[in-house]
Amino acid sequence: MKTEIARQELIYIDSTVSTPKYRQIVEAVQKSIAEGLLSQGDPIPSVNYIAERFSIARGSIFKAYNLLRGLGIIDSIPGKGYFVINTKPVGKKNIFLLMSTFNPYREVFYNSFVNRIKKQATVDVYFHHHNINVFETLINNHASYYNTFIIMPEIHKKTKDILKRLDQRNLYILDTGLEMFKKQYPCVCQNYSRDIYTFLESSKKHLKRYKRVVLLFSGNMRNYDLIQGFESFFTTQKMEGVVIRQTEDFMPSLKDICIVMDDNDLVRLILFAKGKQWQLGDHLGVVSYNETPLKSIIDQGITTISPDFKQMGISMADMILEDRKDYIENPFLVTERGSY
Repeated sequence: MKTEIARQELIYIDSTVSTPKYRQIVEAVQKSIAEGLLSQGDPIPSVNYIAERFSIARGSIFKAYNLLRGLGIIDSIPGKGYFVINTKPVGKKNIFLLMSTFNPYREVFYNSFVNRIKKQATVDVYFHHHNINVFETLINNHASYYNTFIIMPEIHKKTKDILKRLDQRNLYILDTGLEMFKKQYPCVCQNYSRDIYTFLESSKKHLKRYKRVVLLFSGNMRNYDLIQGFESFFTTQKMEGVVIRQTEDFMPSLKDICIVMDDNDLVRLILFAKGKQWQLGDHLGVVSYNETPLKSIIDQGITTISPDFKQMGISMADMILEDRKDYIENPFLVTERGSY
C-alpha cells in the first residue's frame, strides 16, 4: 500500500496546457497504474484534496472519476472514497464520432470505418447539421464519456476553441478542415482545392466543347476550399469559369457545363434540360459531386467527381487502431458518363 503523501502526489494539473483538467486527472491515474505506482485496491486522492490542491471545480474532478469508473478502472464506497479495481490496460477504444450530416456518401464512410474497426472499438455517432451551437453542445455534453474523438468540424471562428476542450492527444479531424487546422491534429481530410483543380486540368479537352464552366455551390455547402481551387484554375485559362451561390434560381445557358454540389440542384438541371429538349453531354454538360448508384442510370449516366469515402473510412480506422498520428489527404474518384 502506498503512503498517503505518495498517493496525493500521483495527480498533477498543469494549467498552462490546453488539455482539459478532467482529462489530465484521468491520464494521471492511468499513468500511475501503468507505472505500478497504483495497485488494485489502492485508494486515489479524494475529490476535496484535488479541488483544494489545484483550485479547480469539484465538477471537473467528478467528471474525471466518473469516466474512470465507466472504464472499469476505479470504483467508490460511500464515506471511504475512490479506489482502484482494475490495473489491466484498457485497450478498447471508445469513439465519439461527430459528423455534419448523414447522407448516402457519409454512410459509405461510416460502414467502411465500422467494418474495419470491428470489435476492437465501440463507436457512437452524432450530427451537428452545420450548426455551431449544436456542435458545441454535443462536445460539451458527451466528450467526458469517450477516450477517442473523430470530428468533422464545422467551419466557424469558434471551432478551434471548442475543440480545445477535448483530449488533444486523441483527437482526429475528418474530411473537412485541411486548411483550417493544417497539421495541428492527425487527420484524414479531403483536399477539395486540389481535387477540383486536378479534375479541371485533366478535363480541358471536354471543357473546350462548352462556352463556360459553372460551379453551382449551394448555401448548405461548407467545403469552401473547392471554390478556391476552381477560381485558381480559371486565372490561367481563356475559358470562362463562374461560381453561382444562389443556386435555386439559376438557369443554365446553351453549351454550359455545370459542376453541381447539391443533388437538389442536379434534379433542377435535369428537369430544365428536359423542358428545353436539351441532351446532356451535348447541349448541356453536367458533372455531379459525390457518387451514388442512382447517378449511373439517370439519363445516359451522370459524370461524378467524388471523395473516396470508402478509403476515408479505412484510413481513419487503421490510423486509430495502430495509434498513428498521420496527416492523410484522401484520394478522389472521377467516373465519366454520358452527361460529360
